[in-house]
Amino acid sequence: MGKRKSVSCKNIYIDKMAVVAKSARIGQGTKVWAFAQIADNARIGKNCVIGNGVYIDRNVIIGNNVKIHNKALLYNGLIVEDNCFIGPGVCFTNDKYPKYNATRNLKNVCWRLGKGAVIGANSTILPDINIGKFAVIGAGSVVTKDVRDNGIVCGNPAKSIKRK
Repeated sequence: MGKRKSVSCKNIYIDKMAVVAKSARIGQGTKVWAFAQIADNARIGKNCVIGNGVYIDRNVIIGNNVKIHNKALLYNGLIVEDNCFIGPGVCFTNDKYPKYNATRNLKNVCWRLGKGAVIGANSTILPDINIGKFAVIGAGSVVTKDVRDNGIVCGNPAKSIKRK
């Protein structure tokens, strides 16, 4: 096997150590850093940053100008709208009742991270949870319920807090 090279075309940068499925679609100006994995049919918009070790599962849709920090995990069923920030180590789950011998059917099932939302480092978002536009999730939170537009939540389980 020959030496792997970083790919740069249409203003897209993909590090030579990233793994990107041939059926994945990546928008102009996006950067994919080392050890990121982007699975089949994932769609990533323009001017995004996909950090070191990020996993983007099959069929995940990511809008434009989204920053996904190192080691974040985005699983099938998730739609991320434009201008979002996903901190390091964030995990979006997709199966409420996982079993070793059964896989949840996610056909025609999805949930959203609304435009401009911010997810703090090491947060866990349970399946089927919608996070509203411009919502903020505090670092280390476990989100078990939908978060409204402009909402601020933190804790385990995440609870709404008021701005001062």
